[in-house]
This record gives sequence, C-alpha cells and structure tokens, in this order.
Amino acid sequence: MVGALASVADALAADAGQHAETVRSAAERDARAELARANDVAQRMLAEARADGTRAASQQAELDLAAATRQARGTVLAAQRTAYDAVRRRALELLEQRAGSPAGRQLGVLLEHLARARIGPPATVHRTGPGSLGVVATSGNRRAVIGPAELVDAALDALADEVAALWS
Repeated sequence: MVGALASVADALAADAGQHAETVRSAAERDARAELARANDVAQRMLAEARADGTRAASQQAELDLAAATRQARGTVLAAQRTAYDAVRRRALELLEQRAGSPAGRQLGVLLEHLARARIGPPATVHRTGPGSLGVVATSGNRRAVIGPAELVDAALDALADEVAALWS
C-alpha cells in the first residue's frame, strides 16, 4: 500500500508541479503584458509631457517675441519723436532768426493777409510782438492766430508722407 500511495503522491506531485509551472508561466506572461502596458502608458505620458513642454515653450517664445516687438516699436517711435522735435525746434529757431530780415518782413505781411482772409474783411490784424512773425486777426468773436509754430507745424504736416518714407 505504501507503494500505491507513493505512486499517487508522485502523480499528485507531478500534477502539482505541472500546475505550478502553468501558473508560473501564466503569471510571467501576465507580468510581461502588464509591464508592456505600463511601458506604453509611460511612453504616452512622456510624449504628452514633451508636447506640453514644447507647446509651453512655443507660447512663451511667442510672448517674448511680442514683448520684444513692442519694445522695439517703442524705441523706434521714441527716436522718431526725438528727431521730429529736433527738426521742429531748429526750424522755429531759424524762422525766428529771420523775422527781422527783408524776407521775414515780407512773410509777416503775407501772414497778416492770410489771417485777415481767414476771418474776413472787417478783421483787425496785429503782430504778436515787435519783430515777430506772429499775427492775430480778430473780428467780433472770431479769432485767427498765425505764428512761427503754426507755419513750422503746417510745413512738417505737408512733408509727413516724405518723412514717413524715410523711416520705412
């Protein structure tokens, strides 16, 4: 009987060993499959993180470029304003220096006629000061003032398109 039990025990042990091998193989397959799925998930997460990082870097680069463009435009506008102010100031100086010259006196007479024409025939016209190119015409509640600043501003306005072309 011991012999018969031994052969049953051997058969059970063999069956248990075979079952254990099947379970181990299945567990190993499952572990490999789970590891592959985890690796796929990790790769997708890494790809998403890289894409998010690339997007964020691109957005930041766009913001930085926009800020640099605004700053550059501000610098250009400030330079243009400085140049405009310098030209205007110099033109005023030159015009006022010539106020007492024969050409300046002739210009003063023309400005008186212009101011009178703006207000109408009953206008009273006078200079804003001795040796000045500035004139004031009044008639009732109407008034026209023309002086060096208005002349220079009108001249610069007339040249606006040409000046703008210099900056482009």
